[in-house]
Amino acid sequence: MASQQKQWTVLSLIDWTRQFFENKGIESPRLEAEVLLAHVLGWKRIELYTKFDRIVPPDKLAEFKQSIVQRSEHRPTQYILGKCEFLSLEFRVTEAVLIPRPETEHLVEALIERAREIADARILDIGTGNGCIVVSAAKSLPMAEFWAVDLSEEALEIARENALRHEVDGKIHFLKGDLFEPVGGQTFDFIASNPPYVSEAEWEGLAPEIRDFEPRNALVGGADGLDAYRKIIPQAEKFLLPGGRLLLELPAGKASQIREIAARFSSLEVEAVIRDYRKIERVLVLAVATKNYGCRE
Repeated sequence: MASQQKQWTVLSLIDWTRQFFENKGIESPRLEAEVLLAHVLGWKRIELYTKFDRIVPPDKLAEFKQSIVQRSEHRPTQYILGKCEFLSLEFRVTEAVLIPRPETEHLVEALIERAREIADARILDIGTGNGCIVVSAAKSLPMAEFWAVDLSEEALEIARENALRHEVDGKIHFLKGDLFEPVGGQTFDFIASNPPYVSEAEWEGLAPEIRDFEPRNALVGGADGLDAYRKIIPQAEKFLLPGGRLLLELPAGKASQIREIAARFSSLEVEAVIRDYRKIERVLVLAVATKNYGCRE
C-alpha cells in the first residue's frame, strides 16, 4: 500500500484493494475487499456505503493490511474471518474443517422435510466437520435427538462450539471415530452425510484456496472420489430403523455411479434424487426396503 502518511477513506481503501485483488487473480475482488474491510471495522457491508468518506484509523488499517496479504496468498476469506454463513446461521470455521458450501444446504433441507414426520426422530450425521448439517437440523427439529461423528477431534471441538452458539448442544452427542464405529449397536431414523468425493486427479486441479488450505481428508475420496460411498451405503442398512432413510450429498456428474453402488451393495431403495439450483443432481435419498433392519425403541 502507498505512503504511510496517507489517510485512507473507506472508499479509497476499497478501490485500492479491488485493483490489488484483480492483479492477484482473486475472484469477485470488490466483494472480497468489502467483506474484509467490514469485518475489520466491525460494520455491516451496507455501512461501507453510508460511511464511505470516513478515515480508517491506523490500527484498523494495519489489521486490514494483514487480511489483504492473507487473501492475496489465496487463503479463503472464511478462514480469515473465522466464520461463514450456512442456512442463514453463522458458523465458526478454521483450517481444521471444510468450509460449508451452499450445495450442502439442499441436503439439510431434505433431511428436515422428512424428519418432521417423526416427532422424536433419531438422526446421525457422519463426518460432521464444523457441525453445519447437524446444528442446522437441530435448530429446526426441536424434538429430535442427534449424533455427530468425525475422525478429527479438532473438528468436533469446532462443531461443539457451533452447537453451543446456536443453543442446541444439549440435543447432540458428539463422537470421535470412523463412520459407524462410534455408534455400534444403535439405530436411527435418518443418517445424513456429505462424504469426501473429490478424486485424486481432481484434487491436483483444484483452486489454491481449496487445495492449499482446506483439509484434504475431508475432500478426497480415493482414486475416483467414491470410496466413502462404498463404505457408507452397505453399512447403513443395519443402522436404519424401519422406514429409515440415508441422505447423501452427491458430487456433480457422479449420481449414476453412486446409485449403482447402492443397487449393487445394499437393498436400500432410491426414494429421491434432488437437484440443486443449477439442476445438478445433488442429494440422494435412499430408504429402507421391505425388510426391516432394526426395531424402533
